[in-house]
Amino acid sequence: MGKKKRNGKQKSRFPSELFLDAYPMNSSFAESYRTLRTNIDFAFVGKDFRSLLVTSAGEDEGKTITAANLAYTMSYTDKSVLLIDADLRKRTLSRLIPHHGTPGLTGLLSESFGTEVREGSLGQFGVSDLIRLVAFQRKTGRLHLTNEKDEIALFFLRGDPVDINWISRPEEKKLATILIKNGLISREQAKETIKRQKDTGQKLGFILLNMGLLKEDDLIGPLTIHMMEGLRTALQIKSGLFSFKDIPASDYESASFDPVDLKQLYAQVLLGEEELPYLQKEIDSAVMKTNKKNLFLLPGGNLPPNPNELLGSDRMPFLISILKRKFSVLVIDTPPVMPTSDPLVLVPHTDGVVLIVKAGHMSRDVIKKTIEQLHVARANLIGVALNQVDTRRDGYYRYYYKYDSKYYSDST
Repeated sequence: MGKKKRNGKQKSRFPSELFLDAYPMNSSFAESYRTLRTNIDFAFVGKDFRSLLVTSAGEDEGKTITAANLAYTMSYTDKSVLLIDADLRKRTLSRLIPHHGTPGLTGLLSESFGTEVREGSLGQFGVSDLIRLVAFQRKTGRLHLTNEKDEIALFFLRGDPVDINWISRPEEKKLATILIKNGLISREQAKETIKRQKDTGQKLGFILLNMGLLKEDDLIGPLTIHMMEGLRTALQIKSGLFSFKDIPASDYESASFDPVDLKQLYAQVLLGEEELPYLQKEIDSAVMKTNKKNLFLLPGGNLPPNPNELLGSDRMPFLISILKRKFSVLVIDTPPVMPTSDPLVLVPHTDGVVLIVKAGHMSRDVIKKTIEQLHVARANLIGVALNQVDTRRDGYYRYYYKYDSKYYSDST
């Protein structure tokens, strides 16, 4: 399960022409960004605002410099701001800013979150790390956890936890004991069902139903408590060993009684933040400090063959949720909407979207179509920012658009 060691976090220096500090504070250019920041703040009055996606209809409309300067102006309000280069087809920010070999966004999503779970020591990996990695890779099999006190097996079907076996569970906490204590079955019935369980390998609850000893409603409460105790015990294991064994999916699909949603139960048991020592360390190593106070950068990383699939995977919303805990605001630079659908898979996971329109560059029909696509994707479109307006010119609302976009072919 080894991975290459990466350099520690280094400070990245932005080129001076990218940010407002290259312009007088009283310039109209600087004031326009401060006004845009203020308008965004007003749009979220009384609401939780933690992430902003910046996009455009087409190419060369100034979305990247807008994203950079929005992040810059927000950082001046004593907020910790993370600028994310999610334009994985051109990675303009990553080209402009030295990033010292950080794995970047693509490295996190494809490599770090794709770390193989086979065997190793707990401590470097938390139990929640392992559960997340199995989920990201949609594995089917058994995750075995053990230390000097406890032994637990977690079972997964295509990445989802479906069963848990607390092998070292004390006698007084076993399901049969609980059912006897609650007067739902007798001791003799418990002995018979346990015998059948050993002979067939079927779940105890399934056998009880087949024997007609209990109804499903009778089992849901005790089973929920039974599995919840197993999960809590698993999450409390901080040291020891783990191993993962692949199991054919057909072994799970034959089961017909699963009254408890273990995936949902896992979320309830967490009751707050997951302990993710491995994944948190990987994320921290990918984020760069900058020479601007309170401003950080997550570069795009290497050019992936499938940007849309990568950004649309369940790995991306998980990453956004972790980064929201660490930073006050995320500002995400994405590709334009018309050449790609990359921004559309991200907008449901962000709090707001700003659409950048360069004056004299796009037809009204294309801009309208872009807005329609954003609405279909359930974007919270908080506004359209008109860029590079020459108010001295008459007829600056002339627009044009080339449908033979070079956005894909120009990627580097």
